Amino acid sequence: DDDLRIGIAELNMKAGKKALDGCDHETAYSYLCAALSLLPKDHWENHYDLSLRLGFLIASAANSTCHYDKAIIMLRKIIEKARCLDDQLPSYILLSQALHAQGKLNDVYDTCSAILTELGESIPESYNLSMATTVIDETIKMYEDAGE
Repeated sequence: DDDLRIGIAELNMKAGKKALDGCDHETAYSYLCAALSLLPKDHWENHYDLSLRLGFLIASAANSTCHYDKAIIMLRKIIEKARCLDDQLPSYILLSQALHAQGKLNDVYDTCSAILTELGESIPESYNLSMATTVIDETIKMYEDAGE
């Protein structure tokens, strides 16, 4: 019965979250993967919030245990299935961290520049010291004006 399986999945997710909060990342990963295995095939469509939370917890636990490939697979799945940019952003951040940990700096740059472009930010092809100084000065002024 799906309701029972969802209930047991939620209990496993709570146990995984508790283990993650206690820095027992391997145990957390096991509980969280058990929770995922209990979800129906259409869980992203019919249990979106649960799928989103569980997926991010799994990716966090995998990342914390240096299972970067597993974290990246889950994060890309979340980004693919997420319904809005706000739901994607935490996964983009963790994805950038996992890629960085693997030394995939070009992938980190591509990921970050793609999301910044999606947010409406322009990224110049190159920078020089003068341009960087101007951007820093503008940012400082923006923060000073916001504080007044």
